[in-house]
Amino acid sequence: MAYPGELSYRQILVGRFMSGMIGLDEIFAELYEAGRAPDEALVPELLAGARKDNYIPVVAEADYAAALLREYRKYNEQRESGCACRTDYGTWRGILREQIPWYPTLYEHLCDDCGKCVSFCSEKVFAFTEDDQSVYVASPLKCQVGCAECARICPPKAIAFPPRTVLQAFWG
Repeated sequence: MAYPGELSYRQILVGRFMSGMIGLDEIFAELYEAGRAPDEALVPELLAGARKDNYIPVVAEADYAAALLREYRKYNEQRESGCACRTDYGTWRGILREQIPWYPTLYEHLCDDCGKCVSFCSEKVFAFTEDDQSVYVASPLKCQVGCAECARICPPKAIAFPPRTVLQAFWG
Protein backbone atom coordinates (compact mmCIF):
# COMPACT_ATOMS: atom_id res chain seq x y z
CA MET A 1 0.00 0.00 0.00
CA ALA A 2 1.33 3.43 -0.92
CA TYR A 3 1.40 6.25 1.58
CA PRO A 4 -1.50 8.68 1.18
CA GLY A 5 0.79 11.63 0.36
CA GLU A 6 2.20 9.78 -2.64
CA LEU A 7 -1.10 9.31 -4.42
CA SER A 8 -3.93 11.59 -5.51
CA TYR A 9 -6.83 12.20 -3.18
CA ARG A 10 -10.41 13.03 -4.03
CA GLN A 11 -13.81 12.79 -2.43
CA ILE A 12 -16.56 11.13 -4.40
CA LEU A 13 -20.24 10.68 -3.77
CA VAL A 14 -20.86 7.03 -2.84
CA GLY A 15 -24.54 6.38 -2.46
CA ARG A 16 -25.72 9.38 -0.42
CA PHE A 17 -22.42 10.03 1.34
CA MET A 18 -19.04 11.48 0.42
CA SER A 19 -16.06 9.19 0.67
CA GLY A 20 -12.40 10.17 0.53
CA MET A 21 -10.51 7.97 -1.92
CA ILE A 22 -6.78 7.64 -2.54
CA GLY A 23 -5.21 6.89 -5.92
CA LEU A 24 -8.21 7.20 -8.22
CA ASP A 25 -6.51 9.59 -10.63
CA GLU A 26 -3.69 7.09 -11.12
CA ILE A 27 -6.15 4.22 -11.71
CA PHE A 28 -8.18 6.28 -14.17
CA ALA A 29 -5.09 7.46 -16.07
CA GLU A 30 -3.82 3.89 -16.42
CA LEU A 31 -7.19 2.64 -17.68
CA TYR A 32 -7.55 5.54 -20.09
CA GLU A 33 -4.06 5.06 -21.51
CA ALA A 34 -4.86 1.37 -22.01
CA GLY A 35 -7.93 2.37 -24.02
CA ARG A 36 -10.41 0.89 -21.53
CA ALA A 37 -13.95 2.14 -22.13
CA PRO A 38 -15.99 3.25 -19.11
CA ASP A 39 -18.59 0.49 -19.22
CA GLU A 40 -20.06 -2.01 -16.76
CA ALA A 41 -17.47 -4.66 -17.68
CA LEU A 42 -14.82 -2.46 -16.07
CA VAL A 43 -16.44 -2.47 -12.61
CA PRO A 44 -14.50 -5.44 -11.14
CA GLU A 45 -11.22 -3.86 -12.24
CA LEU A 46 -12.19 -0.46 -10.82
CA LEU A 47 -13.10 -2.04 -7.48
CA ALA A 48 -9.90 -4.10 -7.36
CA GLY A 49 -7.78 -1.05 -8.17
CA ALA A 50 -9.52 1.12 -5.60
CA ARG A 51 -9.21 -1.57 -2.92
CA LYS A 52 -5.41 -1.47 -3.15
CA ASP A 53 -5.37 1.79 -1.19
CA ASN A 54 -8.91 2.17 0.14
CA TYR A 55 -11.30 0.24 2.31
CA ILE A 56 -14.50 -0.69 0.49
CA PRO A 57 -17.04 -2.45 2.72
CA VAL A 58 -18.63 -5.48 1.09
CA VAL A 59 -22.11 -4.24 2.03
CA ALA A 60 -21.47 -0.99 0.11
CA GLU A 61 -19.75 -2.55 -2.89
CA ALA A 62 -22.61 -1.79 -5.30
CA ASP A 63 -22.60 1.89 -4.28
CA TYR A 64 -18.82 2.10 -4.67
CA ALA A 65 -19.01 0.33 -8.05
CA ALA A 66 -21.56 2.85 -9.33
CA ALA A 67 -19.54 5.79 -7.97
CA LEU A 68 -16.24 4.58 -9.41
CA LEU A 69 -17.76 3.96 -12.82
CA ARG A 70 -19.45 7.38 -12.77
CA GLU A 71 -16.18 9.07 -11.83
CA TYR A 72 -14.23 7.19 -14.52
CA ARG A 73 -16.86 8.20 -17.09
CA LYS A 74 -16.36 11.84 -16.10
CA TYR A 75 -12.58 11.41 -16.29
CA ASN A 76 -12.88 9.74 -19.71
CA GLU A 77 -15.15 12.53 -21.03
CA GLN A 78 -12.69 15.18 -19.84
CA ARG A 79 -9.77 13.43 -21.49
CA GLU A 80 -11.72 12.91 -24.73
CA SER A 81 -12.57 16.63 -24.81
CA GLY A 82 -8.88 17.50 -24.44
CA CYS A 83 -9.12 18.56 -20.81
CA ALA A 84 -7.10 16.27 -18.58
CA CYS A 85 -7.89 18.42 -15.57
CA ARG A 86 -10.05 17.69 -12.57
CA THR A 87 -12.80 20.00 -11.45
CA ASP A 88 -11.33 22.81 -9.42
CA TYR A 89 -13.51 23.32 -6.35
CA GLY A 90 -11.14 25.96 -5.00
CA THR A 91 -9.84 26.30 -1.49
CA TRP A 92 -11.11 27.39 1.87
CA ARG A 93 -8.59 29.03 4.20
CA GLY A 94 -5.83 27.69 1.96
CA ILE A 95 -7.05 24.08 2.07
CA LEU A 96 -8.30 22.26 -1.02
CA ARG A 97 -12.09 22.10 -0.89
CA GLU A 98 -12.04 18.34 -1.50
CA GLN A 99 -10.22 17.86 1.78
CA ILE A 100 -12.88 19.59 3.86
CA PRO A 101 -15.70 17.32 5.04
CA TRP A 102 -18.52 19.83 4.58
CA TYR A 103 -21.42 18.86 2.33
CA PRO A 104 -25.12 18.11 2.68
CA THR A 105 -26.70 14.72 3.16
CA LEU A 106 -30.20 14.42 1.76
CA TYR A 107 -32.38 11.87 3.51
CA GLU A 108 -34.53 10.57 0.70
CA HIS A 109 -37.09 8.98 3.03
CA LEU A 110 -37.85 12.44 4.45
CA CYS A 111 -37.59 14.48 1.25
CA ASP A 112 -40.89 15.46 -0.37
CA ASP A 113 -39.13 16.72 -3.54
CA CYS A 114 -40.54 20.24 -3.15
CA GLY A 115 -37.38 21.68 -4.73
CA LYS A 116 -36.90 24.54 -2.29
CA CYS A 117 -33.24 23.53 -1.87
CA VAL A 118 -32.79 23.44 -5.66
CA SER A 119 -34.10 26.96 -6.14
CA PHE A 120 -32.46 28.32 -2.97
CA CYS A 121 -28.86 27.18 -3.49
CA SER A 122 -27.00 29.51 -5.84
CA GLU A 123 -24.10 27.03 -6.03
CA LYS A 124 -26.35 24.39 -7.66
CA VAL A 125 -25.49 21.76 -5.06
CA PHE A 126 -28.96 20.22 -5.47
CA ALA A 127 -30.76 19.26 -8.67
CA PHE A 128 -33.72 17.27 -9.91
CA THR A 129 -33.11 13.89 -11.48
CA GLU A 130 -33.34 13.74 -15.28
CA ASP A 131 -36.98 12.70 -15.05
CA ASP A 132 -37.69 15.68 -12.70
CA GLN A 133 -39.17 13.29 -10.16
CA SER A 134 -36.81 13.67 -7.24
CA VAL A 135 -34.16 15.92 -5.73
CA TYR A 136 -30.60 14.74 -5.17
CA VAL A 137 -27.24 16.17 -4.10
CA ALA A 138 -25.71 16.82 -7.52
CA SER A 139 -22.49 18.66 -6.61
CA PRO A 140 -21.68 18.25 -2.91
CA LEU A 141 -18.25 19.87 -3.15
CA LYS A 142 -19.75 23.08 -4.53
CA CYS A 143 -21.40 23.60 -1.15
CA GLN A 144 -19.97 26.65 0.60
CA VAL A 145 -18.04 25.60 3.69
CA GLY A 146 -20.01 26.45 6.80
CA CYS A 147 -23.28 27.19 5.00
CA ALA A 148 -26.28 25.11 6.06
CA GLU A 149 -29.11 27.44 5.10
CA CYS A 150 -30.69 24.86 2.80
CA ALA A 151 -31.24 22.62 5.82
CA ARG A 152 -32.93 25.50 7.62
CA ILE A 153 -35.37 26.20 4.78
CA CYS A 154 -36.17 22.53 4.06
CA PRO A 155 -39.80 21.99 5.22
CA PRO A 156 -39.50 18.25 6.01
CA LYS A 157 -35.98 18.68 7.51
CA ALA A 158 -34.53 16.18 5.02
CA ILE A 159 -31.10 17.87 4.76
CA ALA A 160 -28.33 17.42 7.32
CA PHE A 161 -24.74 18.56 7.64
CA PRO A 162 -21.81 17.39 9.71
CA PRO A 163 -21.52 19.16 13.05
CA ARG A 164 -19.79 22.54 12.70
CA THR A 165 -17.11 21.24 15.07
CA VAL A 166 -15.56 19.34 12.13
CA LEU A 167 -14.46 22.73 10.80
CA GLN A 168 -12.57 23.63 13.99
CA ALA A 169 -9.57 21.61 12.79
CA PHE A 170 -9.28 24.10 9.90
CA TRP A 171 -9.67 27.28 11.96
CA GLY A 172 -6.27 27.15 13.63
